[in-house]
Amino acid sequence: MARCGRVATVALIYIGTVVGAGFASGQEIWFFFSRFQEKGWLGIVLSVLLLGSLGAKAMEWGRCGVESYSDFLTALVGPYYGKFCDLVMTVFLFVLSGVMLAGSGAVTVELGWGRALGSWLTVFLTILVVSRRLSGLKGVNLLVVPMLFLMGLVLNLNGKHVLPPAGATFAPPRGWLLSALQYSAYNLVMSLPVLVTLYQLEPEPSVLRWGGWAGGLALGFLAILQHLVLRRYNFATIDLPLLYLTQKWNRWWRYLYSFVLWGELFTTLVAHAYGLSSRFKLAERTGGLVKLGALLALAVVVSRMGFARLIARFYPLFGFFSLTILLPLALRPLTAIRKEKEIYRKKGIFVRREVDINKR
Repeated sequence: MARCGRVATVALIYIGTVVGAGFASGQEIWFFFSRFQEKGWLGIVLSVLLLGSLGAKAMEWGRCGVESYSDFLTALVGPYYGKFCDLVMTVFLFVLSGVMLAGSGAVTVELGWGRALGSWLTVFLTILVVSRRLSGLKGVNLLVVPMLFLMGLVLNLNGKHVLPPAGATFAPPRGWLLSALQYSAYNLVMSLPVLVTLYQLEPEPSVLRWGGWAGGLALGFLAILQHLVLRRYNFATIDLPLLYLTQKWNRWWRYLYSFVLWGELFTTLVAHAYGLSSRFKLAERTGGLVKLGALLALAVVVSRMGFARLIARFYPLFGFFSLTILLPLALRPLTAIRKEKEIYRKKGIFVRREVDINKR
């Protein structure tokens, strides 16, 4: 594959990992940026810089030989706080899997097909894709992510046909800076299970670096396409703002957008399920996929809380926690001679050894 194609593949996987039900539905962009109206532009610019630079850095750190986000966190913040971060991230991977499944149910409810169909069909397809590991994650993102760009453009070009919600006018709140930092932190941290293992798919550091920056910039462009429409209205009580705005569209366009929306939350659910699978090494164990299916079945129960409620309650909370990981990731430099200390667990004891990652 040509170098540009490899960079694009890394970027698309990064985008698909970040863009889930919250992003693709418009609920996430409205909550973290558009409700601040004009200040939301500043938040988007800050988020692009953080996601581009630190996403690329996390991918390069992964080349130290980490096998899961647990290893990465230990190397980044030390064994003790690393254990706590590992626990919190595992819990949130599970909870956010419930958020993605809530979004799946909300899509099928909006189309009149019932919540259970969307949730359980998504669980089945997720297990199928995760069984193929990184190659499955790559394939689903190459299909779905470009369609989201297309729908963002169509939404803006077709803006005169959007239907504003009742009580659309509102006064913007304060706190855009903290909101942007929370958004960047939790999206980056929740992407770590995939980002730190991408070296297994693409070993060249410069491709990972450029792929990280390309992914961050593309995410910013997608956020801008949504912000242009969402900043006008109040969507505090609406689960799927962008799908709501398409109510006057031709039904086939509406079905297409619903498919793209479902596809994007599906890619993020796959990334979360892959993270849980790698954390517990389910792929290496007998009945691992069955155990993963049981975890996702429990996540369906969590999804009953409702999509917008889950985002409003859990995303900011995890954003605060994620800032404690974002800071050391930003401040700790990559070594000049391309060496990094690998920390691994052996019989409950952390041992350090020097690894020349250029020889990996």
